[in-house]
Amino acid sequence: MTGNDKSILYLDKNSKGKDFVCGDIHGCFDDLESELRKIGFNKNTDRLFCVGDLIDRGPKSELAINYMTSPWFFSTLGNHEDMLLMANINSQDQYDNFNNHLVNGGRWAYKLAPEELNAILEAVGKLPLVIKLGNTIITHAALPPVESLEEIERNPVAFMKTILWFRGDYPPVKIPGISKVYVGHSIIRNPKQTGKYINIDTGAFLKYWENEGSLTIMELES
Repeated sequence: MTGNDKSILYLDKNSKGKDFVCGDIHGCFDDLESELRKIGFNKNTDRLFCVGDLIDRGPKSELAINYMTSPWFFSTLGNHEDMLLMANINSQDQYDNFNNHLVNGGRWAYKLAPEELNAILEAVGKLPLVIKLGNTIITHAALPPVESLEEIERNPVAFMKTILWFRGDYPPVKIPGISKVYVGHSIIRNPKQTGKYINIDTGAFLKYWENEGSLTIMELES
């Protein structure tokens, strides 16, 4: 797994408009734009947060760069972004990492021109593991049972397996003052709250695999 110099992104309340959060996009950016139109999203004043997995499996992963560089869009690192990074790091395991990314929907990346892929890699490498917005946390799979986000900041690599890959019963939320944790990663039919966790990965890419799936966007409470 890769490290990340900016493991936590702290943001204040949006003073100009509304804040929304969406589930795993997986390249379904046409669906994202359609949903944004439905909710009347204003790119000049509103903000959209994503739980990660912007890329792979869906039809237009290459468009992720347009969102990662937009001032109204914020995302955490997902396990698919991490697979992309690992596949492009010169290491002893690079061949295995490359094949792992290919079989998990990553073929699109290696059809790009080198400069296009490098731009995406640079943007992905800047994604935080956790976003804290007031008393709300946004992360990919689960929040480790730490008592402060500073624990993650001090040693992010130690917590990445939980943050990016966790499945099962969610760990307890031990950080004081946190009321909600939005996550994705584990596909469910409809958004579901379990304690303080809210899973909003409703399988956007599945509609392109001759199956039912949708992209969930929810407004964050102010």
